[in-house]
Amino acid sequence: MKTLLFVIIAIAICFSVYAASEARSGVWTADLRDDRLQMTLFRGKEGSERRGMGFGWNNIMGFDDALASYNGLSKADLVSPAANVQFELRRPAGVIAFEGRVANGTGAGHFHFTPSEAFVREMETLGYRDFKDDELLVFAAHDFAPQTIRDLRAMGYQPTQREVEEIAIFRITPDFLREITRAGYPNLTLREAVNFRVGRVDAAYINEIRALGYKDLTARQLADMAILGVTPAYIRDMRSAGLSDLTARQLTDLRVGNVTLSRIEEYRKLGYTNLTAHQLSEMGIFHVTPDYIRKLAEKGYTNVPVEKLLRLRQSGADKILGLTADHR
Repeated sequence: MKTLLFVIIAIAICFSVYAASEARSGVWTADLRDDRLQMTLFRGKEGSERRGMGFGWNNIMGFDDALASYNGLSKADLVSPAANVQFELRRPAGVIAFEGRVANGTGAGHFHFTPSEAFVREMETLGYRDFKDDELLVFAAHDFAPQTIRDLRAMGYQPTQREVEEIAIFRITPDFLREITRAGYPNLTLREAVNFRVGRVDAAYINEIRALGYKDLTARQLADMAILGVTPAYIRDMRSAGLSDLTARQLTDLRVGNVTLSRIEEYRKLGYTNLTAHQLSEMGIFHVTPDYIRKLAEKGYTNVPVEKLLRLRQSGADKILGLTADHR
């Protein structure tokens, strides 16, 4: 509780001072997890008309790095009851200088970014120019270097300027692409590679999914499954519930419907013992939850067939009974 209060107070003080600061500066908060620092940067200025992907409409960007990446910041400082700190993150795209307070594994303060002119010139030789400060800050935060572009071009890729930013944010490196190639997915497009990163698809995930019988998935199917949370553990849960031989589409539909093993067991306790994968996903998507079924029973509607439950939800007729989508 004291740590949370410290961070709240620190952020409030930082923003009050930051309100009049210039475009390359902002506020940071950090959280130590093992030997990694989860850093969040806040910028109060509007920035360029074309905002970098690293900053959303609220001008917030988060990234995660080894604590050892930061010059001048020690774990002893971070876990101390309280300490003033000044430290830097030196990257090819520039230097992010931080100052502030840390305590019990968290911290907050101000940062100032100084872009590297050498980085800008090198990117110009590669055909990329007119980067705004917020874009250069994204490159610095994600440790992007021009050499990555040279390596990708050697592999046959020709990134656009927009794609360069995605490559930086999602760390689409030659090593990653080679790993995925060895796992059976050669010649990914940059968009497919980004989707793999979003879903945290790596060789281990691919091999586990294959071992469960999914050997011929397209890159898009695999990414969709991963992004929606279809893990090997989830597939095993569905099989333990009696749902075997599910297709990739059925698995993703079940995840979209938030269908879990415990929810299936609740349905069965309510008398719905032979639900198909399609019925389960439809019930999940339209919020025909066990709690909803119990609320209907309290009003005298028992043993309602699945099709009628779905019609009640889709038509809105259940509102006459005082049931809303809040009953989940």
